[in-house]
Amino acid sequence: MMRCFELKWWFVYISIFVSGSTYSQRKAVDLVRDSIDHEKFMFLINANREQSYITITEGFGNLEPLLMEAKLSPSYFFSRKKKTWALLLNPQVQIRMQNTESWPINTPSYKAHLTFFHSIDFWQRSFLKKLFFENALWSVTVGHHSNGKAGSYYINDTTKVIDMEDGNFATNYMIGSISTYKAKLIRRNMVAFRSIKGSVEIHPRPWSVEEIRDSYGRYRFFGTLGMGGPWREAKKTWANRWLQQSSIELQVGWIAGKMDSKSPVDVSKRLIIDIHYQYYPEWFDEIAFFLRYYRGQDYYNLYFVNTIYVVSFGLTSNILSPRQAIKFFKNKNSY
Repeated sequence: MMRCFELKWWFVYISIFVSGSTYSQRKAVDLVRDSIDHEKFMFLINANREQSYITITEGFGNLEPLLMEAKLSPSYFFSRKKKTWALLLNPQVQIRMQNTESWPINTPSYKAHLTFFHSIDFWQRSFLKKLFFENALWSVTVGHHSNGKAGSYYINDTTKVIDMEDGNFATNYMIGSISTYKAKLIRRNMVAFRSIKGSVEIHPRPWSVEEIRDSYGRYRFFGTLGMGGPWREAKKTWANRWLQQSSIELQVGWIAGKMDSKSPVDVSKRLIIDIHYQYYPEWFDEIAFFLRYYRGQDYYNLYFVNTIYVVSFGLTSNILSPRQAIKFFKNKNSY
């Protein structure tokens, strides 16, 4: 009887030990998975942030002759490990340097964004996963755009000619966005991604200087499709390499709200088309080449009164390293 009693307790001890060991292993795996989910989340929101760039001349279109257009766009992330949320601070300065004597610089554009990102956890358990892609996140942005000037908006109140150099331009806004995305490893050395993003941008009337409230267009709607890498392996090796080092983004936008006397359905003034192609050479870790087509309202402070169409090209910051992505997905597929 005593021996059976002892065996019973030994069985209990072993069961507790095995259970505890199994729990610890599961907990360790869960922690690793949480960490990987966090890394994936950060990788994807980093891929969505605005980049620094510099163009070579004004490109081809209806811009004034430029030596270059450049934007400095550093990003500062705040987040917690193993958590799928992040706060992004993104100050920006944008300039256009004229291709004339002494290379004067047009009054710069200044922007600042504060964005909160969060994953949509229920997405993978809903029908939305089948309609779109398997992962999703939402974001809310508060932003500011100005030219740093406080002069009179018009050079002459009679002729209503805008002072492009010293006229006051300032607007604050909010953006709400939902993004859905998918990424996968192709063989062992290639990675591909697809993403869809929808956003609404609102410029509340009191948040803008009085002179632009009825001319800037206070409501903006955007749809963005992004892709990079070979979704299916091509037969030619060179094609796989080219696709692996490439990404393209297509954005279509519509400006609603008052734009002086423009019709609410005036496509020529309200439609925005923005197409980016980027090539990430293997021999550059920090720099990529880009080719861009933009058509729509000018994005450069008071120049918004113009509608521009331009094909530009130059250098941009490399925020989507294919090698980094491959390494990440190899680690992800280990669990």
